[in-house]
Amino acid sequence: MRRRRILAAGGVLVGAAAAGAASRPVDHGELVGRARDSSEGGAPETNTETLLSDTVHETTLYEVDAPADGPTAMIFGGVHGDEYNGIDVAREVIDWTPDAGTLVTIPETDRIAVENDEREGLDGDLNRHFPAEEGPASELATGIWDAVERHDPDVVLDLHRSLGVYGVHQEYVGQALFYSPGADGESIAATLNDEAVPWYLPMHRFVAHESHLSGPLLFHETARELGAASYLFETTNFLLDREAKNEMTRIATAAVLERHGLLETGGQ
Repeated sequence: MRRRRILAAGGVLVGAAAAGAASRPVDHGELVGRARDSSEGGAPETNTETLLSDTVHETTLYEVDAPADGPTAMIFGGVHGDEYNGIDVAREVIDWTPDAGTLVTIPETDRIAVENDEREGLDGDLNRHFPAEEGPASELATGIWDAVERHDPDVVLDLHRSLGVYGVHQEYVGQALFYSPGADGESIAATLNDEAVPWYLPMHRFVAHESHLSGPLLFHETARELGAASYLFETTNFLLDREAKNEMTRIATAAVLERHGLLETGGQ
């Protein structure tokens, strides 16, 4: 009888997790609220730039300059075209207002992949086109990298979505934050666990991993070549609906901006 009760309780917990994720109320928290608030120092200056103009890869870059000096952060969505959370949140970020510095966002980095709702675009997987000690491996990668070099970011965040849970589904890397040496991945993951992961999804707690920089990923290249504090964020499809994934992605984005001085918190 005791074993049956334990099994029943476990079934209730799984059911609560599935139902809770689908119906979890939106709570943007202080970080995201601050990002959406107008800068207290005056109106920011906003600009747009067309990348890879007159090519099939043409896409838009958005820049928001706060009145106060500070670092430059660059946010990428849509490096993989079917990872909606990064695309959705990057589109929101173009309307965020930093307290200091410059916020640069490319919501649809591989626009063809986004339009086709596919992971890869015409030239394959864009996030494998930045090999160490070589030039970008495709026309699209070259155009994106030219924009990165022009803006010379201090901070880079590439937004992604995996399918499983890190440490549970061995073939996937969901619920993880990868970061370059010297970046602040551990504290940002802790913020995510405190503010974004509900109690009924203990498997969904984020892990932080310092990454080697020898790989061909975009965030590897920005750390290698520019010395930027670089992050690759992964949430998961497992038991999460679109809004739950988006909320985790919003909080991760705001946490990175706060840690690196673009946002102020604590009622300032």
